[in-house]
This record gives sequence, structure tokens and C-alpha cells, in this order.
Amino acid sequence: MDRKGAAPYQGFAQRLIDAMRDAGHGAREGSWSRLPVEIEPLRREAQAKSLTTARKYLEGHAFPRRHRLERIAQWLNVNPDWLASGTGPRHTAEQWESADDLPAEALALARAWSALPRHFREPIRSWVIMASIVDGLPEDAKQLPPAAAGLERRRKTRNADS
Repeated sequence: MDRKGAAPYQGFAQRLIDAMRDAGHGAREGSWSRLPVEIEPLRREAQAKSLTTARKYLEGHAFPRRHRLERIAQWLNVNPDWLASGTGPRHTAEQWESADDLPAEALALARAWSALPRHFREPIRSWVIMASIVDGLPEDAKQLPPAAAGLERRRKTRNADS
């Protein structure tokens, strides 16, 4: 705490609280906490050692290390730079507004993906990563898992009659 008694990271704390409220982590009815948001989800996502550490983030008395800050930002679907300092766009999708080299379809997909809750975004992200890895493989190494063998169309020849 500085001499005036104000928390040194008050701006960060307010941005964190705002982002948590927007993500649906407001304090529940009848909560005994004096904080406007739930502490446990923040502790879990930031991988903080204790609820006290998470509380200090929310009160502005502590600032997370970069890897924790990035985890929190990803969890809340906000830009880590905005969360840390208030600079830049709030949401990651807003960065794509100025991406002139991306087609409109890619921008629309990116915005839709970023609006999804994390438990939906992660599997989609994994599929895209796997597809990019598989794309770099030679054609004979690309194989679907045995459970999806009936879905394989790439090597089947097309009949002119069908």
C-alpha cells in the first residue's frame, strides 16, 4: 500500500472486476463477501495458491505474474494488455477489426469463437491446431482414427454414375 492508503493496482482490480462481472462471475445473492465477484473461480483459473491471493488481486493489493495474467485474460476472454494496463482493445476480437489481410469469413468466425464460453472454445481450438498439424503431413500419413474410418472420403474414387 502506498502512503495515501490506496491500493497500488486499483486500476487493474477494477478492470478485473468488470471483466468478471461481464463473464457472469458476480457475487451470488446472499454472499457474505464484501467483493462484488466470486473469488474461487478466479483463484482456480489464475492457479493462485490461496483465496487470499485472489482477494488481493480483486482489491488491487497484488498483481499477478505474466503467466497468471494471461490465464485470467484467456478465461475472461479479454486482451491481457487491456487487463494489465488498460491500453489497447478490451476484447481480443476488437484487435481483428483492423486486420486487413484476413477475409471477412475468417473475421466473422474469429468473433463468433471469441464470444463462446471457454469450455466450447478449447475443443474448437484443439481441432484447428490438429488440422494445421495434419495439413503439414505427407498425404499417405494422413489418417482418421479407426472409429472414424467410415467417414474417410479423400481416397475414395468418385464414380461418374453416382
